[in-house]
Amino acid sequence: MLYGFCAGIGLVAAAILYWLICLGVKNIKKWFSRKSDGLQNAQLPLHVRRWVGHVEKHLRRRQSRLKVGVYVGLVGVAAIMGATVGMVLLHNLLAAVMITVLSFVIPEQFLLYFLQVRRNKKFDQLVEACPMFAGELDRVTVTKALGNTGRNIPDPVGRIFRQAERDLIAGHDPEKVFGQNMMRALDFTYGRLFVSLLYDCYYNSALAPMFVDLGVEMEKKRQRLHENTAKLFTERMISVVLILMFIPAYLVASTLVPTTWEFLTTTLRGKLCVCFYLFSIMVGPVVDYATIRRLEV
Repeated sequence: MLYGFCAGIGLVAAAILYWLICLGVKNIKKWFSRKSDGLQNAQLPLHVRRWVGHVEKHLRRRQSRLKVGVYVGLVGVAAIMGATVGMVLLHNLLAAVMITVLSFVIPEQFLLYFLQVRRNKKFDQLVEACPMFAGELDRVTVTKALGNTGRNIPDPVGRIFRQAERDLIAGHDPEKVFGQNMMRALDFTYGRLFVSLLYDCYYNSALAPMFVDLGVEMEKKRQRLHENTAKLFTERMISVVLILMFIPAYLVASTLVPTTWEFLTTTLRGKLCVCFYLFSIMVGPVVDYATIRRLEV
């Protein structure tokens, strides 16, 4: 009877806590949404303003609905909670600093990862579009070739091509259409090469065969990219599994030796073990950054 009563009280408390958390998150998002527009103009230190601008640029490239104020607020809350865990639970100043740093670094890595995935998707579609576009140039103008190609490949590259066709038909300046709009949309090395050649071909149709050569070069790059992606993904998964092995190892150790938590939080050697573990987690984002650089197109 007593256990059932306690379980019922626990369920009610959990439901109330869940409701309070949802309400708090909703209010926090609403508050930061109002503040996000003026965040760049706030009287913040220079390095903080640069970081906020960097985050805003990544969110804009991802076309994310998440506002920069909400992102900064959530990261700030995570950093405060991480520092609290390090100081109060672990009694470890260095661990608190490392957890706080991870609160900023890990979300940044997710942004870079999603941005790279989006670029790779555009690159794959551009590889398919290049020979198709070259074939269209044999019989129609650049404007028509953009539209015909854009209607035969999926978005987002298909949408970019169709928008360029509409802009050119509407009489917009080709330099703006190619040099600004398309260059901004295809924001990777081969995308910029394609747009640059496209701009030259708009005024000199004799350059059309060069799209065939560019398509062959991009196809070779795509094959290498897919091979490297599979290899690096496997390596990263192995490292993540090794890092996560600490959790079952700790559970087994705490079962066999009840003083394990006390050892990790009160002794110098235990605190160093915690710091080394956190350091191994911090190495991950550095490896990820190097990986992303190797996968750039």
